[in-house]
Amino acid sequence: MKKFLSVVLALVLVFSLASCGGGILSEAENIVNSAENGGQGNGSGQSGPSGPVSDPGNLAGAFVSDVMMQGNGLSDFDLKFLKLENGAENKIYSPLSIKYALQMLAEASGGDSRAQIDGVIGKYASRKYVNSANLSLANAMFIRDSFAASVKSDYTAKLKSAYDADVVTDSFASPDPLNNWVKDKTLGLIPKAVDDLTGLDYVLVNALAIDMEWVKKIQPETGSYSAYLKNESYASGDPSWPQSYGLWVGPLMAMGLHRLEFAGAKAANSVQIAAAANKYDIISALGEDNIRNTVLEEYKKYKAGGGWEYKPFDIEEYMADLKGNYGQISSSTDFLFHDDDNVKMFAKDLKTYDGATLQYVGIMPKAMPLAAFIEASDAGTINTLLSGLKPIEASSFEEGYLTIIKGYIPVFSFDYELKLKQDLMDIGITDVFDAQKADLSGLSTSQSYIGTAVHKATIDFSNDGIKAGAVTAMGGLGDAGPGFEYYWEVPVKRIDLTFNQPFMYLIRDKATGEVWFTGTVYQPTEYTGPVW
Repeated sequence: MKKFLSVVLALVLVFSLASCGGGILSEAENIVNSAENGGQGNGSGQSGPSGPVSDPGNLAGAFVSDVMMQGNGLSDFDLKFLKLENGAENKIYSPLSIKYALQMLAEASGGDSRAQIDGVIGKYASRKYVNSANLSLANAMFIRDSFAASVKSDYTAKLKSAYDADVVTDSFASPDPLNNWVKDKTLGLIPKAVDDLTGLDYVLVNALAIDMEWVKKIQPETGSYSAYLKNESYASGDPSWPQSYGLWVGPLMAMGLHRLEFAGAKAANSVQIAAAANKYDIISALGEDNIRNTVLEEYKKYKAGGGWEYKPFDIEEYMADLKGNYGQISSSTDFLFHDDDNVKMFAKDLKTYDGATLQYVGIMPKAMPLAAFIEASDAGTINTLLSGLKPIEASSFEEGYLTIIKGYIPVFSFDYELKLKQDLMDIGITDVFDAQKADLSGLSTSQSYIGTAVHKATIDFSNDGIKAGAVTAMGGLGDAGPGFEYYWEVPVKRIDLTFNQPFMYLIRDKATGEVWFTGTVYQPTEYTGPVW
């Protein structure tokens, strides 16, 4: 399967249930990637529950966690694992996958075990997704053939009807049948979920895979972006910002990865973004007559001094250029941004597939270290920041300025294993891990409890392999201008969107706000050269 990757995420989430003969509850393999060609779905045409499958009912007097979900949008639950494991290291995990696991576990639970899970799930209700070549969400229960009689038919029926789950009876002599199922349902990207099934009686699996392209690649292979009117470039000692007739042209967007000095870490590979917006109305600010008189007077001096021309200077063409520059926008790619004294943000959309549109959002604190920012933030904080994201359009920029955005976005690739059992116990889900207190009576006639909970994930975020495309630019130099040029000093604002310090990120569903993945980056992919 040929793939052109820009973002790849994968994870394995495993709950191990101990019973008289052992057992595993496993939710595994979530993938988000950007691809030229899709993989294969699970063939069912649908996935996930068709509606709420874990109704919390009346929780008055029952357990309520401090991260109880109020719906499907970004919640404190999604961020809690960042707080619980707030070390200075790269992290990746999937709140969505953990939520699916908890709902499926709730179906098997009763008594206080169910109340504790429901006290976290709250009003959350898993969405229904359509399986295709770009999205696969599948469920299954694997049962040891010698243990099949102990599994309650009501539970397997619920899995089939609400979760469209496959129920497979197997000898468990080898993990290959389970791992092959996982590989198939994750578009071939996750070849193994478990190493051994010895002593286990059942395995409950959720496999989620997404294979999507960016709407536009992060960095074009080559090209330039243009801002209009003159800047102080040479006078300010910055020769990398050349000037030209009637407009101001940014540097060439070079191919390949760029070297980025990253705070507290080794130099990193990065990709470049850029945009420019002219909200300075020079005609209104200086007056048309004043501009004409000034420019013509300077032109007379130029000619009197023996100046030469490529072609005769045309004042009307000059004025038309100035008038047309106001409101012009140029951008190297599609993205959203936010920048203030406290944080900078970069967001970019993936294409919409079967109604699902995901968005990557990077958040880099400027006023405090990342660990302190995570500790001080909650869902309200992050939601407020998300609501402040601005697109590259005229209304996003301040009137009276030529605004220039430049930035370097680091690429990164790493693995992480969440301490899921301890984390779930810290948010109040404790009884299911206690052999004496666990109530999993909805699953089997045998006494069971959860012995371990493992959540392993990997992420690969890059621009490699993205097909070339023309850079978006709202203007160019055109024909050679006259030898005479007159530049106006204009007010300029610069926004640096370079992510050169530790940051957190989200990958979320734009329609619902639901977080699929989140994590932190302390060490991006080390710089490999050459310098572009």
